[in-house]
Amino acid sequence: MASPTLLTPTSTPTKSLPPLNPKTTTISATLTPPTTTPRRRVFLSMTASTTTCLFLLPLTPALAASDEEYVKETEEVINKVRTTITLDKNDPNVAEAVSELRDTSNSWVAKYRREKNLLGRASFRDMYSALNAVSGHYISFGPTAPIPAKRKARILEEVTTAEKALQRGR
Repeated sequence: MASPTLLTPTSTPTKSLPPLNPKTTTISATLTPPTTTPRRRVFLSMTASTTTCLFLLPLTPALAASDEEYVKETEEVINKVRTTITLDKNDPNVAEAVSELRDTSNSWVAKYRREKNLLGRASFRDMYSALNAVSGHYISFGPTAPIPAKRKARILEEVTTAEKALQRGR
């Protein structure tokens, strides 16, 4: 049922609108282009030129750490890995220790993964592999799941190898 206010294609409107003609349209206030450059445009052009200059300057990469810092932090991570994976599964602090280990390992990996001079080191390679195995286990099986003996032995072997390589400066 249609209401009387609905327009149908055959009906004619009772009130007609004036046709739109752009030539006859008048504006009450005349707009004139500004004779001076607006402040916003000046600011944007200065910002763009400054930004362009900054991209042209050579940037030196930020070095993550010195060799002593790498050795110290890697030894700390090695100790955390050893203490965490040797905890008894009934120990009430297992979940907290795993959480701390994950935070520590994530920050260690994030800090040293992009260092070109560390990628070839045996200590980095073995430590990265051990952290990957530990993190993968706890992500897959949960923080309270014990690490199987075979995997634990391999992780401890990699950590020991990494520690020996660190002591030799590798």
